[in-house]
Amino acid sequence: MKKINVLSILFLVSIILVSCSKERNLDDYSDEEYDLLSSDLNLPQVVNDYELKLGEHFLPLGKTYPKVNIVSLAETQANNNRATLGRVLFYDNTLSLDKNVSCGSCHNPSRAFSDDSRFSDGVGDKVTTRNSLALATTLSFKISYNPIDPTLSGSKFSWDDSASSLDQQVKNAFRNENEMNITDDEIIARIGEKPYYPILFEKAFGDANVDVERVSEAISSFVDAISSVHSKFDEGLEHSSQFSVERNFYNFTEEENRGKQLYNNSCASCHTDKHNFTVKTTGNNGLQMDYADKGVGGRLNKEELFGVFKIPFLRNIELTGPYMHDGRFETLEDVVDHYSEGVMAHDNLSDELKNDDGSPRNLNLTQEDKAALVAYLKTLTDETIAIDTRFTDPYKR
Repeated sequence: MKKINVLSILFLVSIILVSCSKERNLDDYSDEEYDLLSSDLNLPQVVNDYELKLGEHFLPLGKTYPKVNIVSLAETQANNNRATLGRVLFYDNTLSLDKNVSCGSCHNPSRAFSDDSRFSDGVGDKVTTRNSLALATTLSFKISYNPIDPTLSGSKFSWDDSASSLDQQVKNAFRNENEMNITDDEIIARIGEKPYYPILFEKAFGDANVDVERVSEAISSFVDAISSVHSKFDEGLEHSSQFSVERNFYNFTEEENRGKQLYNNSCASCHTDKHNFTVKTTGNNGLQMDYADKGVGGRLNKEELFGVFKIPFLRNIELTGPYMHDGRFETLEDVVDHYSEGVMAHDNLSDELKNDDGSPRNLNLTQEDKAALVAYLKTLTDETIAIDTRFTDPYKR
Protein backbone atom coordinates (compact mmCIF):
# COMPACT_ATOMS: atom_id res chain seq x y z
CA MET A 1 0.00 0.00 0.00
CA LYS A 2 2.81 2.39 0.83
CA LYS A 3 4.40 1.75 -2.57
CA ILE A 4 1.13 2.46 -4.34
CA ASN A 5 0.65 5.67 -2.38
CA VAL A 6 4.15 6.89 -3.22
CA LEU A 7 3.66 6.14 -6.91
CA SER A 8 0.31 7.86 -6.87
CA ILE A 9 1.77 10.94 -5.26
CA LEU A 10 4.64 11.04 -7.76
CA PHE A 11 2.16 10.69 -10.60
CA LEU A 12 0.04 13.56 -9.29
CA VAL A 13 3.11 15.75 -8.82
CA SER A 14 4.20 15.07 -12.40
CA ILE A 15 0.76 16.05 -13.69
CA ILE A 16 0.84 19.26 -11.70
CA LEU A 17 4.32 20.10 -13.00
CA VAL A 18 3.34 19.42 -16.60
CA SER A 19 0.16 21.47 -16.15
CA CYS A 20 2.09 24.37 -14.71
CA SER A 21 4.60 24.24 -17.53
CA LYS A 22 1.75 24.50 -20.03
CA GLU A 23 0.21 27.45 -18.23
CA ARG A 24 3.49 29.27 -17.75
CA ASN A 25 6.14 29.28 -20.46
CA LEU A 26 8.83 31.64 -21.60
CA ASP A 27 6.30 33.70 -23.55
CA ASP A 28 4.36 34.48 -20.37
CA TYR A 29 5.39 36.95 -17.67
CA SER A 30 7.24 36.14 -14.49
CA ASP A 31 5.74 37.41 -11.24
CA GLU A 32 8.24 40.29 -11.17
CA GLU A 33 7.51 41.25 -14.79
CA TYR A 34 3.78 41.01 -14.22
CA ASP A 35 3.90 43.22 -11.13
CA LEU A 36 5.68 45.92 -13.14
CA LEU A 37 3.30 45.65 -16.10
CA SER A 38 0.25 45.69 -13.84
CA SER A 39 1.07 49.16 -12.53
CA ASP A 40 -0.14 50.61 -15.83
CA LEU A 41 -1.70 47.83 -17.87
CA ASN A 42 -4.52 45.32 -17.67
CA LEU A 43 -2.75 42.39 -19.33
CA PRO A 44 -3.12 38.70 -18.46
CA GLN A 45 -0.06 37.00 -16.99
CA VAL A 46 -0.54 34.13 -19.46
CA VAL A 47 -0.20 35.85 -22.81
CA ASN A 48 -3.31 35.94 -25.01
CA ASP A 49 -3.54 33.74 -28.07
CA TYR A 50 -3.66 35.96 -31.16
CA GLU A 51 -3.58 33.29 -33.83
CA LEU A 52 -6.16 34.15 -36.47
CA LYS A 53 -8.76 31.40 -36.47
CA LEU A 54 -10.87 31.64 -39.61
CA GLY A 55 -13.66 29.16 -40.17
CA GLU A 56 -13.53 27.03 -43.29
CA HIS A 57 -16.59 28.87 -44.56
CA PHE A 58 -14.57 32.10 -44.63
CA LEU A 59 -11.97 30.84 -47.11
CA PRO A 60 -12.53 31.03 -50.87
CA LEU A 61 -12.44 27.20 -51.12
CA GLY A 62 -9.93 27.09 -53.94
CA LYS A 63 -11.75 29.53 -56.20
CA THR A 64 -9.39 31.15 -58.64
CA TYR A 65 -9.50 34.88 -59.21
CA PRO A 66 -7.05 36.87 -61.36
CA LYS A 67 -3.79 37.44 -59.52
CA VAL A 68 -5.26 36.41 -56.16
CA ASN A 69 -3.17 34.67 -53.54
CA ILE A 70 -5.25 33.16 -50.73
CA VAL A 71 -2.40 31.47 -48.85
CA SER A 72 -2.06 34.36 -46.41
CA LEU A 73 -5.60 33.82 -45.18
CA ALA A 74 -5.24 30.10 -44.62
CA GLU A 75 -1.81 30.09 -42.98
CA THR A 76 -1.69 33.16 -40.78
CA GLN A 77 0.14 32.45 -37.51
CA ALA A 78 0.52 34.93 -34.71
CA ASN A 79 3.46 35.92 -32.56
CA ASN A 80 1.40 36.38 -29.41
CA ASN A 81 3.92 38.59 -27.64
CA ARG A 82 4.35 40.77 -30.70
CA ALA A 83 0.59 41.25 -30.99
CA THR A 84 0.41 42.02 -27.24
CA LEU A 85 3.04 44.71 -27.66
CA GLY A 86 1.08 45.97 -30.66
CA ARG A 87 -2.06 46.20 -28.57
CA VAL A 88 -0.30 48.40 -26.01
CA LEU A 89 1.22 50.60 -28.72
CA PHE A 90 -2.13 50.81 -30.55
CA TYR A 91 -3.78 52.44 -27.53
CA ASP A 92 -0.79 54.55 -26.37
CA ASN A 93 -1.95 58.15 -26.79
CA THR A 94 1.46 59.53 -25.85
CA LEU A 95 2.69 58.45 -29.29
CA SER A 96 1.26 61.61 -30.85
CA LEU A 97 2.48 65.18 -30.87
CA ASP A 98 0.13 66.41 -28.13
CA LYS A 99 -0.05 63.04 -26.31
CA ASN A 100 -3.82 62.87 -26.81
CA VAL A 101 -4.27 60.68 -29.91
CA SER A 102 -3.68 56.97 -30.40
CA CYS A 103 -4.52 54.54 -33.18
CA GLY A 104 -7.46 53.53 -31.01
CA SER A 105 -8.77 57.10 -31.05
CA CYS A 106 -9.90 56.66 -34.66
CA HIS A 107 -10.47 52.90 -34.55
CA ASN A 108 -12.83 52.06 -31.71
CA PRO A 109 -13.66 48.37 -31.08
CA SER A 110 -17.26 49.28 -30.26
CA ARG A 111 -17.51 50.64 -33.82
CA ALA A 112 -15.76 47.61 -35.37
CA PHE A 113 -12.52 49.61 -35.19
CA SER A 114 -13.91 52.61 -37.05
CA ASP A 115 -15.07 56.05 -35.88
CA ASP A 116 -18.61 57.41 -35.52
CA SER A 117 -17.58 60.88 -36.78
CA ARG A 118 -17.27 61.90 -40.43
CA PHE A 119 -13.69 62.95 -39.74
CA SER A 120 -11.69 61.88 -36.71
CA ASP A 121 -10.02 64.22 -34.24
CA GLY A 122 -6.27 64.43 -34.73
CA VAL A 123 -3.59 66.31 -32.83
CA GLY A 124 -4.35 69.83 -31.64
CA ASP A 125 -7.49 71.17 -33.29
CA LYS A 126 -6.99 69.27 -36.52
CA VAL A 127 -9.22 66.60 -38.00
CA THR A 128 -8.55 63.89 -40.54
CA THR A 129 -9.46 64.53 -44.16
CA ARG A 130 -11.30 61.23 -44.67
CA ASN A 131 -13.57 58.90 -42.72
CA SER A 132 -11.75 56.19 -40.78
CA LEU A 133 -11.80 52.78 -42.44
CA ALA A 134 -12.85 49.87 -40.25
CA LEU A 135 -9.95 47.58 -39.32
CA ALA A 136 -11.72 44.32 -38.50
CA THR A 137 -10.26 41.52 -40.62
CA THR A 138 -7.73 43.58 -42.55
CA LEU A 139 -6.47 40.44 -44.23
CA SER A 140 -9.32 40.94 -46.68
CA PHE A 141 -7.24 43.66 -48.31
CA LYS A 142 -4.46 41.19 -49.04
CA ILE A 143 -6.25 39.10 -51.63
CA SER A 144 -7.99 41.76 -53.68
CA TYR A 145 -7.66 42.34 -57.41
CA ASN A 146 -8.17 45.71 -59.07
CA PRO A 147 -9.27 45.42 -62.71
CA ILE A 148 -9.21 49.21 -63.15
CA ASP A 149 -5.48 49.36 -62.57
CA PRO A 150 -3.76 45.99 -61.80
CA THR A 151 -0.75 47.85 -60.40
CA LEU A 152 -2.99 48.80 -57.48
CA SER A 153 -3.84 45.19 -56.64
CA GLY A 154 -2.83 43.51 -53.41
CA SER A 155 -2.10 44.77 -49.93
CA LYS A 156 -3.20 48.38 -50.15
CA PHE A 157 -4.65 50.43 -47.33
CA SER A 158 -6.42 53.78 -46.93
CA TRP A 159 -9.03 55.31 -49.20
CA ASP A 160 -6.54 56.21 -51.93
CA ASP A 161 -4.46 53.01 -51.68
CA SER A 162 -1.47 55.06 -50.59
CA ALA A 163 0.04 52.39 -48.33
CA SER A 164 1.35 49.17 -49.84
CA SER A 165 1.28 47.34 -46.51
CA LEU A 166 -0.22 47.60 -43.07
CA ASP A 167 3.22 48.49 -41.68
CA GLN A 168 3.36 51.45 -44.06
CA GLN A 169 -0.14 52.54 -43.12
CA VAL A 170 0.88 52.60 -39.44
CA LYS A 171 3.86 54.81 -40.26
CA ASN A 172 1.68 57.10 -42.37
CA ALA A 173 -0.67 57.62 -39.42
CA PHE A 174 2.22 58.55 -37.14
CA ARG A 175 3.62 61.04 -39.64
CA ASN A 176 0.40 62.59 -40.92
CA GLU A 177 0.09 66.16 -39.63
CA ASN A 178 -3.68 65.79 -39.24
CA GLU A 179 -3.47 62.52 -37.33
CA MET A 180 -0.60 61.86 -34.88
CA ASN A 181 2.09 64.13 -36.35
CA ILE A 182 5.07 62.62 -34.55
CA THR A 183 8.62 61.91 -35.72
CA ASP A 184 10.32 58.56 -35.54
CA ASP A 185 12.87 59.88 -33.04
CA GLU A 186 10.12 61.18 -30.76
CA ILE A 187 8.28 57.85 -30.89
CA ILE A 188 11.43 56.06 -29.75
CA ALA A 189 12.09 58.63 -27.02
CA ARG A 190 8.57 58.40 -25.59
CA ILE A 191 8.58 54.62 -25.59
CA GLY A 192 11.87 54.81 -23.70
CA GLU A 193 10.17 56.75 -20.92
CA LYS A 194 7.81 53.88 -20.08
CA PRO A 195 9.06 51.20 -17.65
CA TYR A 196 6.86 48.46 -19.11
CA TYR A 197 8.03 48.66 -22.73
CA PRO A 198 11.43 46.94 -22.24
CA ILE A 199 9.61 43.82 -21.01
CA LEU A 200 7.16 43.88 -23.89
CA PHE A 201 9.84 44.44 -26.55
CA GLU A 202 12.04 41.73 -25.04
CA LYS A 203 9.17 39.25 -25.20
CA ALA A 204 8.19 40.30 -28.71
CA PHE A 205 11.60 40.54 -30.40
CA GLY A 206 14.14 38.87 -28.11
CA ASP A 207 15.71 42.12 -26.91
CA ALA A 208 14.54 45.53 -25.70
CA ASN A 209 15.79 47.57 -28.66
CA VAL A 210 13.20 50.02 -30.00
CA ASP A 211 12.89 51.30 -33.55
CA VAL A 212 9.96 52.38 -35.69
CA GLU A 213 10.14 49.24 -37.82
CA ARG A 214 9.49 47.14 -34.73
CA VAL A 215 6.75 49.51 -33.59
CA SER A 216 4.89 49.29 -36.90
CA GLU A 217 5.43 45.52 -37.12
CA ALA A 218 3.99 44.99 -33.64
CA ILE A 219 0.93 47.16 -34.32
CA SER A 220 0.43 45.33 -37.62
CA SER A 221 0.57 41.97 -35.81
CA PHE A 222 -2.14 43.16 -33.44
CA VAL A 223 -4.38 44.56 -36.17
CA ASP A 224 -3.93 41.52 -38.41
CA ALA A 225 -5.12 39.31 -35.56
CA ILE A 226 -8.47 41.11 -35.35
CA SER A 227 -11.06 38.89 -36.98
CA SER A 228 -14.79 39.29 -37.33
CA VAL A 229 -16.33 36.00 -38.40
CA HIS A 230 -19.02 35.35 -35.79
CA SER A 231 -22.04 37.02 -37.35
CA LYS A 232 -25.51 35.74 -38.15
CA PHE A 233 -24.36 35.60 -41.78
CA ASP A 234 -21.40 33.36 -40.84
CA GLU A 235 -23.68 30.99 -38.98
CA GLY A 236 -25.96 30.72 -41.99
CA LEU A 237 -23.08 30.24 -44.43
CA GLU A 238 -21.37 27.67 -42.21
CA HIS A 239 -24.52 25.52 -42.17
CA SER A 240 -25.35 25.90 -45.84
CA SER A 241 -24.64 23.17 -48.37
CA GLN A 242 -21.00 23.48 -49.55
CA PHE A 243 -20.90 26.97 -48.03
CA SER A 244 -23.18 28.27 -50.77
CA VAL A 245 -24.96 31.64 -50.61
CA GLU A 246 -27.45 30.71 -53.32
CA ARG A 247 -30.19 29.16 -51.17
CA ASN A 248 -31.99 30.66 -48.21
CA PHE A 249 -30.13 30.52 -44.92
CA TYR A 250 -31.94 28.54 -42.24
CA ASN A 251 -31.37 31.21 -39.57
CA PHE A 252 -32.46 34.20 -41.69
CA THR A 253 -35.88 35.79 -41.71
CA GLU A 254 -37.77 35.95 -44.98
CA GLU A 255 -36.79 39.61 -45.27
CA GLU A 256 -33.10 38.90 -44.66
CA ASN A 257 -33.05 36.12 -47.27
CA ARG A 258 -34.72 38.45 -49.73
CA GLY A 259 -32.09 41.08 -48.97
CA LYS A 260 -29.35 38.48 -49.48
CA GLN A 261 -30.66 37.71 -52.94
CA LEU A 262 -30.84 41.42 -53.81
CA TYR A 263 -27.30 41.92 -52.56
CA ASN A 264 -25.90 38.95 -54.49
CA ASN A 265 -27.57 40.15 -57.68
CA SER A 266 -26.52 43.80 -57.40
CA CYS A 267 -23.61 44.30 -54.96
CA ALA A 268 -21.50 41.15 -54.81
CA SER A 269 -19.64 41.92 -58.05
CA CYS A 270 -17.52 44.38 -56.05
CA HIS A 271 -17.91 43.28 -52.43
CA THR A 272 -18.21 39.47 -52.97
CA ASP A 273 -21.03 37.22 -51.84
CA LYS A 274 -19.23 35.58 -48.89
CA HIS A 275 -17.69 38.77 -47.45
CA ASN A 276 -14.27 37.17 -47.23
CA PHE A 277 -12.53 39.76 -49.42
CA THR A 278 -13.37 42.41 -52.02
CA VAL A 279 -13.39 41.50 -55.70
CA LYS A 280 -12.09 44.95 -56.59
CA THR A 281 -9.87 47.13 -54.46
CA THR A 282 -11.05 50.48 -55.83
CA GLY A 283 -13.83 52.04 -57.87
CA ASN A 284 -15.98 55.11 -58.54
CA ASN A 285 -19.57 54.79 -57.35
CA GLY A 286 -21.02 57.99 -58.79
CA LEU A 287 -21.30 60.06 -55.63
CA GLN A 288 -21.01 63.33 -57.55
CA MET A 289 -19.77 64.79 -60.82
CA ASP A 290 -16.83 66.77 -59.45
CA TYR A 291 -14.82 65.52 -56.49
CA ALA A 292 -12.90 67.95 -54.32
CA ASP A 293 -11.01 64.90 -53.03
CA LYS A 294 -9.75 63.15 -56.16
CA GLY A 295 -8.89 59.91 -54.37
CA VAL A 296 -6.50 57.54 -56.13
CA GLY A 297 -6.38 59.85 -59.14
CA GLY A 298 -5.34 62.80 -57.02
CA ARG A 299 -2.49 60.84 -55.49
CA LEU A 300 -1.27 59.51 -58.83
CA ASN A 301 -2.19 62.62 -60.84
CA LYS A 302 -4.23 60.49 -63.23
CA GLU A 303 -7.47 62.02 -64.47
CA GLU A 304 -8.82 58.59 -65.41
CA LEU A 305 -8.71 57.69 -61.70
CA PHE A 306 -10.28 60.89 -60.32
CA GLY A 307 -13.00 60.03 -57.82
CA VAL A 308 -11.76 56.45 -57.44
CA PHE A 309 -11.56 55.20 -53.83
CA LYS A 310 -11.10 51.95 -51.93
CA ILE A 311 -14.03 49.57 -51.99
CA PRO A 312 -14.42 48.73 -48.29
CA PHE A 313 -15.09 45.45 -46.57
CA LEU A 314 -18.76 45.23 -45.50
CA ARG A 315 -18.47 43.13 -42.35
CA ASN A 316 -19.92 45.02 -39.37
CA ILE A 317 -21.20 47.69 -41.76
CA GLU A 318 -24.04 48.38 -39.33
CA LEU A 319 -21.47 49.63 -36.79
CA THR A 320 -19.16 51.64 -39.04
CA GLY A 321 -21.23 54.64 -40.12
CA PRO A 322 -21.04 57.33 -41.33
CA TYR A 323 -20.28 55.96 -44.77
CA MET A 324 -18.13 56.69 -47.85
CA HIS A 325 -14.67 58.26 -47.93
CA ASP A 326 -16.07 61.56 -46.65
CA GLY A 327 -18.70 60.17 -44.29
CA ARG A 328 -21.48 61.86 -46.26
CA PHE A 329 -24.13 59.22 -45.51
CA GLU A 330 -25.26 58.87 -41.91
CA THR A 331 -27.19 55.62 -42.22
CA LEU A 332 -27.33 52.41 -44.22
CA GLU A 333 -30.67 53.59 -45.52
CA ASP A 334 -28.90 56.62 -47.02
CA VAL A 335 -26.35 54.35 -48.69
CA VAL A 336 -29.05 52.13 -50.19
CA ASP A 337 -30.94 55.22 -51.42
CA HIS A 338 -27.81 56.32 -53.26
CA TYR A 339 -27.48 53.04 -55.14
CA SER A 340 -31.22 52.92 -55.76
CA GLU A 341 -31.63 56.31 -57.40
CA GLY A 342 -28.60 58.51 -56.75
CA VAL A 343 -25.72 57.13 -58.87
CA MET A 344 -24.34 59.88 -61.10
CA ALA A 345 -22.74 59.62 -64.55
CA HIS A 346 -19.16 60.39 -63.62
CA ASP A 347 -16.59 59.82 -66.37
CA ASN A 348 -14.82 57.21 -64.23
CA LEU A 349 -17.94 55.44 -63.00
CA SER A 350 -17.21 51.74 -62.43
CA ASP A 351 -18.50 49.37 -65.09
CA GLU A 352 -20.54 47.48 -62.50
CA LEU A 353 -22.66 50.62 -62.09
CA LYS A 354 -23.26 51.21 -65.81
CA ASN A 355 -26.00 50.05 -68.13
CA ASP A 356 -25.14 48.73 -71.58
CA ASP A 357 -25.48 52.23 -73.02
CA GLY A 358 -23.07 53.67 -70.45
CA SER A 359 -25.69 55.42 -68.37
CA PRO A 360 -25.71 55.05 -64.55
CA ARG A 361 -27.25 51.79 -63.39
CA ASN A 362 -29.52 52.78 -60.52
CA LEU A 363 -31.21 49.84 -58.81
CA ASN A 364 -34.63 51.52 -58.53
CA LEU A 365 -35.55 49.54 -55.44
CA THR A 366 -38.98 49.53 -53.80
CA GLN A 367 -39.24 50.50 -50.14
CA GLU A 368 -39.63 46.80 -49.31
CA ASP A 369 -36.48 46.00 -51.29
CA LYS A 370 -34.55 48.73 -49.48
CA ALA A 371 -35.66 47.47 -46.07
CA ALA A 372 -34.72 43.90 -47.02
CA LEU A 373 -31.27 44.94 -48.21
CA VAL A 374 -30.59 46.86 -44.99
CA ALA A 375 -31.84 43.91 -42.93
CA TYR A 376 -29.42 41.64 -44.76
CA LEU A 377 -26.47 44.00 -44.25
CA LYS A 378 -27.17 43.94 -40.52
CA THR A 379 -26.66 40.17 -40.47
CA LEU A 380 -22.96 40.90 -41.07
CA THR A 381 -22.60 42.33 -37.56
CA ASP A 382 -20.30 40.41 -35.21
CA GLU A 383 -21.46 41.12 -31.67
CA THR A 384 -18.24 39.72 -30.18
CA ILE A 385 -15.92 42.27 -31.79
CA ALA A 386 -16.54 44.97 -29.19
CA ILE A 387 -16.15 42.77 -26.11
CA ASP A 388 -13.19 40.56 -27.00
CA THR A 389 -10.75 41.55 -24.27
CA ARG A 390 -7.76 40.66 -26.46
CA PHE A 391 -8.48 43.78 -28.50
CA THR A 392 -9.68 46.32 -25.94
CA ASP A 393 -7.70 49.20 -24.45
CA PRO A 394 -5.29 47.68 -21.89
CA TYR A 395 -4.42 50.93 -20.11
CA LYS A 396 -5.47 51.73 -16.54
CA ARG A 397 -6.50 55.33 -17.08
